[in-house]
Amino acid sequence: MREQTTRTPREPELISIVEAARMLNVSTRTVNRLCLDGKLKAVRIGCQWRINRRALREAAGLE
Repeated sequence: MREQTTRTPREPELISIVEAARMLNVSTRTVNRLCLDGKLKAVRIGCQWRINRRALREAAGLE
């Protein structure tokens, strides 16, 4: 018989530019520029950027 485990909700690893801009208190254009310059760890999915939440927090000095 399998043991039943409870899962704790986790934050998504990848966030949108809008969420990142809110966290940093900057505009979405600034976050987009940081992604294009390679200053934020991000991936492009289609025509949208997704930013690694942990890398963003480290870059902002929040961790």
